[in-house]
Amino acid sequence: MYRRLFFLFPNKEDAQKAVQNLMSIKISLRQMHVLSKPGANLEGLPAPSPNQRRDMHTKIEDTLWNLNLGIFFTALIIFVASFINANFILCAIAFLVMAATYWTGYYYLTKPTIHLSGFHAAFEHNEILLMVDIPKNQISTVERVVHNKCPSASEEGISWTPSDLSMNV
Repeated sequence: MYRRLFFLFPNKEDAQKAVQNLMSIKISLRQMHVLSKPGANLEGLPAPSPNQRRDMHTKIEDTLWNLNLGIFFTALIIFVASFINANFILCAIAFLVMAATYWTGYYYLTKPTIHLSGFHAAFEHNEILLMVDIPKNQISTVERVVHNKCPSASEEGISWTPSDLSMNV
C-alpha cells in the first residue's frame, strides 16, 4: 500500500518548483497530482485523474463502510433470531460474520485518511494542493525535499492509497 502525502502551496510557481525537485529524486509525474479550485490555471503541473477530482477515494471508502455496517447489523439480527430459535450453528456463523466485519472496520479505521473536502477553503484562497503517492519508505525523503526546497509549502497530512497507481483514486 502506498502513502499519499498532501502539501499546500500558495501559488503555482512554488508548486512547480516542488514538482521539479521531486522529479530530481526520481518521483515520476504519474505519482504526483495537483488540485485547486475549478478554473484555476494548473498548466505545467501534473493533472489529477477524473476520479481524484470527484474525490472517489472518499466515496469508495464511505460505500465500503456502509456496506460493512449493513452486513454487521444483518448478521446481528440473524444472530439474535437464531439464538432465540436455538439454532446454534446459524448463531455461530452469524457471530463469525459479525466478528469479521468488526475487525475489518477496526483495521480500516486505524488507517490514516484525508478527505479532499477539507481543502475547499484553501482552494477558495487559490492555494494549490499537491498529492504525492509513494511507498512508505520514501516519506521522509519527500518531506525533506519539499520542506528544504519550498519553505512556503504546508504539509497537510498523510493518507493511504492503493499500490496500483493505475487506479488513480
